[in-house]
Amino acid sequence: MLGIASGHRITRVGRIGPDGRPTMTVTDHTEADAVADPATALAAVLADAAGAEVVLGLPASAGREEEGRLRGAAEDAGLRVREVLPEPIAVALHYGAIDEGVNRTLLVVDQAAGTVDLTVLAIAPNLTAHIVSTRTERADDHALAAIARELAESEPDAVLLSGALYTSPARRADIEELPEAQGLTVRCTDPELAVVHGLLLRKDFGLLRVAAGPAPARPGFPPPLADPDPQPWRPLPEDPDPRGEPVRKNLGGTGSAVSGASRRQEDPARGERTAPGFPDSHEPEPTPEPERKTEPEPEPTPEQDLGPDQDLGPDQGLGPETEPAAPFGPASAPALRAVPVTQLQYLRRDDHLLVLWAWPDTALTARVRWRREDATATGDGPREGDLTCRRRTYEHDGGLDLALGRGAITLTVEALVADPTVDTEGAASLRIPAEPPVVEYEPALRRRLTGARVATVTLTARTGCDLPALRIVHGLGRYRPTSTAEGTVVHEIPAQRLPAGTPLTVEFPFPGARGPSWLVCFPAGGPDTDHDLDIDLRPTALHRLRVT
Repeated sequence: MLGIASGHRITRVGRIGPDGRPTMTVTDHTEADAVADPATALAAVLADAAGAEVVLGLPASAGREEEGRLRGAAEDAGLRVREVLPEPIAVALHYGAIDEGVNRTLLVVDQAAGTVDLTVLAIAPNLTAHIVSTRTERADDHALAAIARELAESEPDAVLLSGALYTSPARRADIEELPEAQGLTVRCTDPELAVVHGLLLRKDFGLLRVAAGPAPARPGFPPPLADPDPQPWRPLPEDPDPRGEPVRKNLGGTGSAVSGASRRQEDPARGERTAPGFPDSHEPEPTPEPERKTEPEPEPTPEQDLGPDQDLGPDQGLGPETEPAAPFGPASAPALRAVPVTQLQYLRRDDHLLVLWAWPDTALTARVRWRREDATATGDGPREGDLTCRRRTYEHDGGLDLALGRGAITLTVEALVADPTVDTEGAASLRIPAEPPVVEYEPALRRRLTGARVATVTLTARTGCDLPALRIVHGLGRYRPTSTAEGTVVHEIPAQRLPAGTPLTVEFPFPGARGPSWLVCFPAGGPDTDHDLDIDLRPTALHRLRVT
C-alpha cells in the first residue's frame, strides 16, 4: 500500500516501513515533468512499485480534470488506484480529527517551499468532511498575515500544521503567537508525514464522505411538539370585588354571595353588567338580619359536591400540606463529555466479541458504536449500532459482549465524564478484521450389501465461501492424526465454491483396518500454508472423527 501526494511540482510517496512507521520520499520535478507528462514523473519515481495499490492525494483546489489526469497517470505507471483524497482530509486523518459524533471546524495549513495552502474543514457528526474554502498563498513574509486573516474569518476550533517546514519549533511558535490563534489548539506532530500518513490511514478508516461547501446547520434544540388536542383559550375571570376584600361564602344559604370565579351577567333593562348575588349600585344596601344563635354548620369537606355557580377560588383546593411545584423543575444534571478510553482490545468468541477497555476514574457510562464493514459475512442484524454500557454491568460481566458475527467491524468506545477540564480530542477506535468462514465436516462409515465398507464425508459452510483443495487422511491407532504425514491420504476434494447451508458429500471406499481408525480433513497444501487462512475447517465433534 502506497500513499502518493502530487502537487506544486513535488511528489511525496509514503510507505509503511519494517518497524510499522510511515516513511516518505520526496521528489522535486521540473514544471515540464510534473505538468506536461505526470505519467513519466510517476514512472520514474515508482519504477519498482508496479502493481501496487495506492491512495492518491491532490490539493483541495484541484478539479476533476487534474484528478482524472493524475489517476490516469498512476494507472499508466502500472499502479492500482484505490481512491483519490484531498490532501487536507488526509492531514485531518493523520491527527485523528475526524470521527463519528464530532462537530468541529479545522484550519489546515500545508506549507511547502514556495506556497502555503490554507483550507477550512467542517467535520460533521456523520463522518462527513466539508471543504468550506481553500486558497493558495505565497510562502513569503506575508504568509503569517494570510494565516491570521484566515483565522479571523473562519474562527476554527483547531489548527493542523503540515509540511516539512513546521518541524522547526520556531515556525510553530510563529503561528501560536498570533493574536487570532490565542486559545486555539495548534497540532504539529510529524508535520512532514501528515499528508502521506493520512493517505495510508485511509484504507483502515472505513466510511468517509467528502463534500464541498459549509456543513448544514444543526439546531441546538428540537422543535416543540404540537398539541394533539388544542383547546380554545379562555381569559381568566375578573374579580367581582375591586376592593380586593375576600368574598365570604355561605354554602347553605340561597342569598349568599358567590365566589369571584362566577360569571357576570348582563341586565337587559339597564344595559349594564351586574354580578349575581350583589346589590345594584343604584339601590340602597339592604339591612343585614340579626345574627341567630344556631349550631355552626360543618365546613364542607373536599368530597362534598359544589353547585354549578360555586367554583373554587384561586386559594382553594390547596390543603395546608400542599406545596406549589417548583417554577423551574428539579436541578439539571451536569453535562457529560465524551473522552476516548485506553487499552481498547477484543476477544473473538465465534460469533461474539468480548470488548475490553480501561475506564477513566470519573466515568460511570461509556458509549459504544460499531459498524459492520462486510455485509456478506456478518449474518443477520443491522449494519451498525450505538449503545450505552454501564460501568457496573461491565465489571460484573467482565467486559462487553456483542453478537456481531464474524465479519470485519469498526468499533469506537468513548467514556462519558462530567469533568469539563478533560481532553476530549480524538477517539478510541479499533478495526477488527473478519474471521475466516467456518466449514464443518463429519465423516461416516456404512456397509453395502456386498459387504464392502464405504466412507462418506459431509462438509457444510455457514456462509458461502471458496473451498480450497482438501485431503482426507485415514489414521490408525489410539491418537487422532494432526497432519497428512501421520496417516494415509484416501481421498482428495478439489477446490470449488461451497454455498451457504448446502452440504457437500463425498464418498470413497474405506480401506480395511483393525482397531481404532480415524478420518480427518486437511488442506491440500498442508497446515503450514496459506490455505488454512481461507477457511476455518473444523469437525462437528472430535469423537465423530473416530470411525472404527
